[in-house]
Order: sequence, then structure tokens, then C-alpha cells
Amino acid sequence: MAVEKSDLNNLSLREFAIIGFTIVFGMGYGYYEFEYTAQKNKLDKVMNEMTQVQSSLNAFQNVLIDPGKVKKTNAEIELIKEDISKLEQEINKAKGRLKGQGMEIVNDLQDEADFFGVFLKSMRTKERFINRSGMRLKEVSLVMEMESDYDALKSFVASLGTFPAVLDIESLVTKRNEKILPKVESRLHLKVMVL
Repeated sequence: MAVEKSDLNNLSLREFAIIGFTIVFGMGYGYYEFEYTAQKNKLDKVMNEMTQVQSSLNAFQNVLIDPGKVKKTNAEIELIKEDISKLEQEINKAKGRLKGQGMEIVNDLQDEADFFGVFLKSMRTKERFINRSGMRLKEVSLVMEMESDYDALKSFVASLGTFPAVLDIESLVTKRNEKILPKVESRLHLKVMVL
């Protein structure tokens, strides 16, 4: 069987129409697949990202605009400021306690003991300088010999917790003495820190 060769010059109108239609269809299909679909996918992706950005922006604006949330945030800021202020006051109070003079503190301790009815028989002091946390402090060691009843001693020792100085109770020794009953003899050893 012999294949008939077609001559482009001798094509019929129908053949030209088929060839033209095939070329136009091929070009249209190629444009659709390789240009239109790719551009449409890019456009869809951009529109999706714009929608996400817009929704995030709207949510952010709602957070910023919502007066309830702004009031809540302002209230939290005020609470934090109050906490900072309280901490600063405590720091200043601690610094003030450290700045007291050693002899002033000794005199205040004597006055405190008198206030609670504790009789000071003697008081020995010893001072030395120490370095703590990069600060040079004076440590005053006090040994107080006292006579009092139990309630007065208890009240005096309890008051040392709120005494306006930085002090440590090193020891407290109480002895019963038949000669001074119902009072007792006590020996209190304190260390006071002074700047």
C-alpha cells in the first residue's frame, strides 16, 4: 500500500481549515497549560497570602483597638510599677538600716530594752571591718548581760525582728538565779552590720 504524499500547494479548503484549526487549538492549549494556568496559580497564591495578611492585620487592629484589653494591659503595667516601687522602698530601707552609726544603734538597743522592762547589767562591744558583696561593712558584735522576767525578755527579743538595723542574733542564754526570782539572767549576743 502506497502512502499518498500531500502537496501543500494542492490542499483543499477543508484541509486548510483542519490544519488551521489544529494549529490554533495547539497554540490555545499550550497557552492555557503553560501560561494561563501558571499565572492563575501565582495569582491565587498572592490572593491567599493577601487574605492571611489582612486577617492577621484585622486581628492585630482588634487587639489594639479593644479598650478592655488596653485597660487590662494598663492595669498590669500599673501593678508592675507598684511592685517595682515597693522593691525600691525595701532596698532603700535596707540601705538606711546599714547606714546607721554603730553607737546610735547601741543606744537604740538600750532604749528598746528599757521600753520592755529589760535591765541591762552590762554591754560589751567589739568592731571589725568585713567585705560583703563588694561593700566594706563594719560588723559590731554586742554581748548584752540582762535581768528581766520571761515575758519582758520574750517581747524584747521579738522586737529585734522589726528593729531598724541589720542584725543577727548569734546566741541567747538564759539562767535562773534564786536571788532574783521571778526574774532571770540572760546573755544575748548580737551582730550588727553598719556601712
